[in-house]
Amino acid sequence: MADTADVIVVGGGVNGASIAWALASRGVGRVVLCEKGALASGASGRSSALVRMHYTNETDARLAFASFPIFRHWTELMGGGPSVFTHTGFVNVVAPPYAEHLRRNVEMLRRIGINTVALSPGELRGLEPHANVDDIGAAAYEPESGYANPADTVEGLRRRATELGAKLLQWTPVTKILRRESRVTGVETSTGRIDAGAVVVAAGAWAPRLCREIGLELPARVKGIDTVVVTRPAELARPHVIFIDNVQGSYFRPESGILTIVGVPCQDWDLDPDGPLSLPAEAPAVGAQILTRRIPAMEGATLARGYRAFDCYSRDRHAILGRVDGVDGLYLATAFSGSGFKIAPAVGMCLAELILDGRAKTVDIEPFGLKRFAEGRSPEGPFTYAPRRDQTER
Repeated sequence: MADTADVIVVGGGVNGASIAWALASRGVGRVVLCEKGALASGASGRSSALVRMHYTNETDARLAFASFPIFRHWTELMGGGPSVFTHTGFVNVVAPPYAEHLRRNVEMLRRIGINTVALSPGELRGLEPHANVDDIGAAAYEPESGYANPADTVEGLRRRATELGAKLLQWTPVTKILRRESRVTGVETSTGRIDAGAVVVAAGAWAPRLCREIGLELPARVKGIDTVVVTRPAELARPHVIFIDNVQGSYFRPESGILTIVGVPCQDWDLDPDGPLSLPAEAPAVGAQILTRRIPAMEGATLARGYRAFDCYSRDRHAILGRVDGVDGLYLATAFSGSGFKIAPAVGMCLAELILDGRAKTVDIEPFGLKRFAEGRSPEGPFTYAPRRDQTER
């Protein structure tokens, strides 16, 4: 005999766990999350988990802004548990041709209510004396931002969702989404069928495969995400602010007291998400080049470790959120394109609102709907920056 649920969430990363928490918070009695391995065993557990709000479009920025208080006041708002947030400050730097675009985006962000200012190269050097600013046109500074502990974040969402009555099943892969004509009826798992009137696919790199099996082709591809961690030299003992370096198409942030995490651009597409997580041999050298170009004193850093994750990237590099037209009861929260961690609390609240109230109220997520691709539109704002090389398809 099949189990039953009101809502099934497929995927136990940060967004899946957030959706389960938000649904349970709204009083949904039978929320079941199915995760093929351990919670946060995919991209979420290997995320650099930046908590910042600078985007070049308003909708992403609003999702990050709505999520920020959850991270910053985690213990209070999540009913206990350790804090997951580390405050560092954050800068987004661009080359001179994009300086005016950055200033326009800062104006947009400030209108929303985000605490951010535009800095000149000289002002950035005053904030970070070790930084090389010769190739920078402007920087956006968020003094309140920082990063989260990814494992503790997912664990905190699991704990709170469970306290509120949700059931989170680890080591329970969903093998098939079940549908009858134009409506979902549940899922088939490794341990049996679960019937439900609503299914949310939050399966990250596994989402395209699951959806394809029911005839839904997502405009998204699986991509590698590579990360290197170094131990900073003694002269950089004080943690630096987080950098998103649009000049180089990368980012780096401090980790604990002595480490720095750097994102290494990766152009490996259409990977098997169940395949080996092998970091390319050249990744440490590329990470070192990124760090030493921006902070020359990083020349004295030493390699600590490196790792790869798999994520799902949409065609326009923005998340796919919302209901699926023509398949009643099917919802998507996937293809976050390497940028889903910081918006996860708001994504959870928005999906719960969409399922229970018929529309998202925390933030209007309609711009992220699947139908945008057929309609030829994108959430992207008018003042973009240089394309990142790791997001350019070969």
